[in-house]
Amino acid sequence: MDVFSSQLDIFVLVLARMLAIFSVAPGYSGETLSFFHRIGLSFLIAVILTPVIEPPEDFARLASTRYVMLVFEQVVIGVFIGFSLTLLFTAFMMAGEFFSLQMGFSISEVFDPMSQISLPLMGTLMNMVALLIFFLSNSHLYLIRAVAYSFEKVPFLPDGFLTSAAYQTGTLQFMVILSSSMFLIALKIAIPVMGTLLLISITLGMLGKAAPQMNALTMGYPLNLTIGILILGWSSPVIVEMMVAQFDIFFNHLDSVITKF
Repeated sequence: MDVFSSQLDIFVLVLARMLAIFSVAPGYSGETLSFFHRIGLSFLIAVILTPVIEPPEDFARLASTRYVMLVFEQVVIGVFIGFSLTLLFTAFMMAGEFFSLQMGFSISEVFDPMSQISLPLMGTLMNMVALLIFFLSNSHLYLIRAVAYSFEKVPFLPDGFLTSAAYQTGTLQFMVILSSSMFLIALKIAIPVMGTLLLISITLGMLGKAAPQMNALTMGYPLNLTIGILILGWSSPVIVEMMVAQFDIFFNHLDSVITKF
């Protein structure tokens, strides 16, 4: 009976962490996946992970108030993992917004079901492409593996995990690195289109000075749009490789942060 009760307590903790992740992480949160589907998926993963998680020796003797705090800690850890993944997707979305203005799509906005806000067309496109690559590259499985690894490396400390120096230092360092890398990641992805359109704008400006009778502004819009789409299609294999590499880097950093705990 004590073994069953202990397994049930662990199951609730795993369920809380998984539900928190799926409530925040791109591809699972918002209108992408219904609330009942998130509960069902979290329940299934919790059933799979619970038998392989070994509780501490004094886990069965925890007070009820301490167990409530443990549940809250799992929610915080899950939100941290899901939100950090959201920042990476935000970098991909920023890349689309960078060249959306130059291509003439800045005034056209569409509703993004993942972020629940209206975004420029190219930003939404890059967001959808990143989500597609996320699942095709099996990064969603790496996310579940990272959660299982976190349960192995992050024990249910009776003295409180959220107040530990390892947690505060590791998470702060990880978030600073990820936040500071967002602009650089977006710029690397957008630089082929941005650079080409910048050269076109400079050329049209010089032609406008040399031949004032030529309406460079009228020529610029269809030219930027056409060449921007062509360059985006030409550089799409490189963009896909960069996105896959960024997912690998993200999970490697996440594993290193968990290891420090």
